[in-house]
Amino acid sequence: MRAVAEAVVPGFNGLPAAEAEVPVAEPLARFLSRLPTRTVSLVRWALRIFEWVTFPWRFSRLSVESRSAYLEKMERSGLSAYRDLVLLAKLLTMVGYGRDPRVTAKVGSEARCGVREGTPPPEVGPLGDLTPRGDGEQCDVAVVGSGAGGAVAAAVLAEAGLDVLVLESGPYLNHADYPTDPLIGLPMMYRDGGMTVASGRPAIPVPVGRTVGGTTVINSGTCFHAPEEVLREWRDSDGVGWATEIDPDYAAAEEMLAVTPVDPERMGRNGQLCMEGAAALGASGGPISRNAGDCVQCSSCPLGCRLDAKRASHVSYLPRAVAAGARVRAGVQALRVLSEGGRVTGLACRAGLPTDAAEELARDGRPARGRPWEVRARAVVSAGGAFGTPELLMRSGISHPALGRNLHIHPAAWIGARYPEEVRGWEGIMQSYYVDQWQPQGILLEATFTPLSFGAQWLPGIGEAFSDRVANFDQIGSIGVHLHDRSSGRVRSAADGSLRLSYRLSADEARTLQFGIARAAEIHFAAGATEVYPNVGACTVIERGKLAEFEAMDLTAGDLRLEAFHPMSSARMGADPATTVTDPSGAARGAEGLYVADASLFPSSVGVNPMMTVIACASRVASGLAASLAETGRASASPTRALA
Repeated sequence: MRAVAEAVVPGFNGLPAAEAEVPVAEPLARFLSRLPTRTVSLVRWALRIFEWVTFPWRFSRLSVESRSAYLEKMERSGLSAYRDLVLLAKLLTMVGYGRDPRVTAKVGSEARCGVREGTPPPEVGPLGDLTPRGDGEQCDVAVVGSGAGGAVAAAVLAEAGLDVLVLESGPYLNHADYPTDPLIGLPMMYRDGGMTVASGRPAIPVPVGRTVGGTTVINSGTCFHAPEEVLREWRDSDGVGWATEIDPDYAAAEEMLAVTPVDPERMGRNGQLCMEGAAALGASGGPISRNAGDCVQCSSCPLGCRLDAKRASHVSYLPRAVAAGARVRAGVQALRVLSEGGRVTGLACRAGLPTDAAEELARDGRPARGRPWEVRARAVVSAGGAFGTPELLMRSGISHPALGRNLHIHPAAWIGARYPEEVRGWEGIMQSYYVDQWQPQGILLEATFTPLSFGAQWLPGIGEAFSDRVANFDQIGSIGVHLHDRSSGRVRSAADGSLRLSYRLSADEARTLQFGIARAAEIHFAAGATEVYPNVGACTVIERGKLAEFEAMDLTAGDLRLEAFHPMSSARMGADPATTVTDPSGAARGAEGLYVADASLFPSSVGVNPMMTVIACASRVASGLAASLAETGRASASPTRALA
């Protein structure tokens, strides 16, 4: 890793050199020690390839200049595997390098949050004792997962008078202890340390949260309603009759979460450039609405809002659930659903994982000690997301031809551009302006700026060329191109219990993404950019006046460099028992008392950031479950609700 980092950022244009001045390999080794074994093995495998890709010479024994030249050649290679390796090398290098104060000082970047003047600090409601005690607990409803779906389901069920227990495998953090160092924050707050990847051509990273509050803690806070045509399709084609009746659920969530459009005057130059470029082209769009009230500055979202101005689930719906009597337990992994005679009776769990930031830090990479822990419940709601829900159901022996299939992820491309003016994208709102002109073609654009440690790997080049762009990160603007995908993937559980994801991007949708990348480039150029970075293997830079040449290229799926943040549809609901895992009420087929309340329910790709639709669907599922349990009568409550 040391040899790779030296070649990626050798020091140029005032930037300190990796390894010679800024250690990268050593802190990365500590970071990797805290990740799952399989993830570490894949990284080690990739590094071994680097060492021998220059056979008969060893990569680490070449000069820095020769290493940089070879990596640059790989980045421009026609082999997608080579380009994937270089992207991984840049990602690992920049996560370690971009966090260093000497680097951020040179670039001028900083991560901070702020609210409008005169706005009182957000109140964070208590969640009570988060530590699992004894051998287990009992309840009316056990909710697995504490993100957008789980927290809402818990609040609705608890307010209906049910005894609710929420289980989260990750630790609890808030504004008092969010880490500022990504090498600490990623393994603490993300599944697989943020390195969850769907295999395919191309391989696509799909980071998701693993903390109390789930992905709502580390997302951008963007709030959209599902397009009307999508909801009509769910109603008419998939048999979800209530899909077009969720406006009241959206409205209630917007009030609860203080959803507010971003102020164009305060959104920051990155969003304003996107807005100006779109206006120059006559492309429709508008300021993004966010669940952050009077927030006017956010650049720390990937590691939690430092003010908790963003109303993530752990500072909104979970406190509301607890106020109604629900309990939340952190550091508890649900292993499988227990049942008798086809009826759910509870959960077999593993407790004793870290419950807060201090316990996670104290673990220092050592495997967390765990102990068997059992939950007895009348019903179970799985809300672990589009990865966690099929994983839990498969481990529980629940089978259905559609389980784990139909995975949609909204593949996205980061399209950066260099401007002659200062952009300073870390000032203002990270995700601030959308362009929906090309939604009928399946493309949604969002002005999205990511911090140096998370975004710089998408800049083209190696060595001096890459260093120059990093040094001028204050002149970089960026737009995310999101695909409303019909392509799909699959979630599987391997023999060793680890998760396996795959995704096949169709040739037609690769061309749609090429079209979307061209439209983002067009907006950048209309706003004054001098060059655009399309993240395409055969074309790393589009120069002004050369856009038509890019559009004429015959690109394949493997030519694209993508990421994704919205997994969904892996336990889809609908009326047809042969093609859907759950019925329109969210009830899992073949397991009475088991419900699903997360994005895995979606019958198809929703086409926009899904958080608000997850909330609306979870509210519907939980309301139906509460009514069903009321009809069957309340179970006798235990005085302590703890198992002996």
